[in-house]
Amino acid sequence: MKVRLFLVLLAGIILTGCTALQTPSRRDVSAATDFAHPNANHAYYEFTSSPLDKPSVLDEPPLPEPSYELSSDEDFTAENIESAYSTYGDVVVTVASHKFKLGEGASRKEMSAFQTALDDAYSVALKQYHPSGFTYAMSSVGAVNPLSDIEVACKLSERSANQIGQATCSSFFSTISRRYAQLIKGVR
Repeated sequence: MKVRLFLVLLAGIILTGCTALQTPSRRDVSAATDFAHPNANHAYYEFTSSPLDKPSVLDEPPLPEPSYELSSDEDFTAENIESAYSTYGDVVVTVASHKFKLGEGASRKEMSAFQTALDDAYSVALKQYHPSGFTYAMSSVGAVNPLSDIEVACKLSERSANQIGQATCSSFFSTISRRYAQLIKGVR
């Protein structure tokens, strides 16, 4: 009996609430709503002139333009390649790349050993061949564990790559493998 009385009372409250929502015309909306901001017509920032408005660079006298005469065999659109190499350096190209497998369970220990081996191999190849523009790029290429596979790219300047590139990179990669094996045996 108590449950029926409670359900009837609950249904009555719900119906009363629904009918109040269905007749919005009976609501009292006498208070006007003002949506204007109190500071809408007031300046928030003060815009005044600054002593920095006029650039001081324009007050300086212009620098004299360099003048030189072209010889009869010189073209002003040509570029002297030999002088550009001394100014800008040579183009660096990737000579070879090699993927090193550190193992599925590679962790910080293996990576630090590999970095040490990489640094040692770089020093050995640099002292042995003296290549110009010799550098390397290292990236992790492991699928599940990023440290499981490391790819190292051997890069040299274009001139060195043509002359001693293969020998330098071969020495670099073999020294990495040998030195990493030594370090891992010492770690474990």
